[in-house]
Amino acid sequence: MIYLSEFLGTLFLILLGNGVVYSVSAKRMFANQSGKWIVIVMGWGFAVMVGVIISLALNGAAHLNPAVTIWSWVSGKFSNHLQLIFIPMQILGAMAAQIILNFINWKHIQETELIVVRSAHSTGPAYNHKEGGTIFNFAYELIGTLVLLGTIVAIGKANISNLGPLPVTFLVMSIGISLGSSTGYAINPARDLGPRIIYFFTEKIFLRKRKQEHIGANWAYSWIPVIAPIIAGFIIGGLSLL
Repeated sequence: MIYLSEFLGTLFLILLGNGVVYSVSAKRMFANQSGKWIVIVMGWGFAVMVGVIISLALNGAAHLNPAVTIWSWVSGKFSNHLQLIFIPMQILGAMAAQIILNFINWKHIQETELIVVRSAHSTGPAYNHKEGGTIFNFAYELIGTLVLLGTIVAIGKANISNLGPLPVTFLVMSIGISLGSSTGYAINPARDLGPRIIYFFTEKIFLRKRKQEHIGANWAYSWIPVIAPIIAGFIIGGLSLL
């Protein structure tokens, strides 16, 4: 096991280290197009920290992510099958949050291009399916979620869970900087699906007068940020049983 630890430790080191180089250098990477990406990544990291704190304060499990719940269920970390009810609650929580955001930002939404408004709801790839990006987008979301879940498991085994949500906060930032610049790194089905549903209804009902823009919810891509993280949850959950 000690030899495998060096292999995996170095794998994660280079994956995240050289991943940053690709993110800031390769064509059509989001981090290479705007300096705003680092702000987005930091914001998501801190958002995870706050969400975990709130959930733990209410004696919750602080999963906040169906992929985490799937891992927990498969691995037997929590034996209660009722934890699967976490998943619809996570999606509903994401939808409620997006409704609040759309309300307080309504004046801004009315003056903002719909492609930008959609990006404030759900993720989207640099290369879509028509450009042959499907397998690579799926791989990015799968690997990003594997890194997330695998490191969460490692945090527990390394006895540093006493640091609270800080390790996961920096983990989410690291994944975003290194592996998130091509797909927007959902790595969480609830984070993407819930707000995407809200965008669909917002665009169809409240923004119907802007039909000339016609920026849909991009359902053709929507399955990737849902299915890839769930598969990652099953993989890490299964490996945890070994």
